[in-house]
Amino acid sequence: MQITIPGVRGRTLVMPVCAVLIVILTAPCRSNPVPTPVSGPVSTLPDLTLPDVRGGAFRLRAVPAQPLLLAFLQTVPDTADTASRSQAVFLASMAQQYGPRGLRVAIVDASVLAHASQPSHDAVLNASYDWHLSFPLLLDQKGQLARAFDVMAVPTTFLIAAGGTILQKWQGPTRPATLAQGIEKLLGGPLGQMH
Repeated sequence: MQITIPGVRGRTLVMPVCAVLIVILTAPCRSNPVPTPVSGPVSTLPDLTLPDVRGGAFRLRAVPAQPLLLAFLQTVPDTADTASRSQAVFLASMAQQYGPRGLRVAIVDASVLAHASQPSHDAVLNASYDWHLSFPLLLDQKGQLARAFDVMAVPTTFLIAAGGTILQKWQGPTRPATLAQGIEKLLGGPLGQMH
């Protein structure tokens, strides 16, 4: 590649194309630290009942119908510095703030996505106690629900309307302010009623 420099008579600068590529490829990339929600109905929540690791069962579609904040997290192995554990803290905040207004919150253990096999029941149960969960931690045997929701990575969080329509999907850790914005819109604002 030849570049002629204006004002320099009779001189041509030869620059290899690969040098341009190196500059382009090594330029700093900016990433958006805030997860981008997928707006609009993505799908519909199936009418399934999953086992809660602490006993009992959890019906995804509640009767009477209620909105649901559903997150797929990796509970095993559990360390203090995981995106899933941080997301669980954010979800607990949403459960405390919006539970009285009818929002249900649940976590689906999606550890099987990161491992070749399902973690033991005891390991998932320990995570529920270590994380001080006040809402269900559901067992997704063999990752079937995660595959049905096209969950490719954890954490992935869904906001689901009372009728079962999936309104938003966030991939990656999602801050409480972002979650609250979607929930407020669903519930009709701070002083509004549920739709």
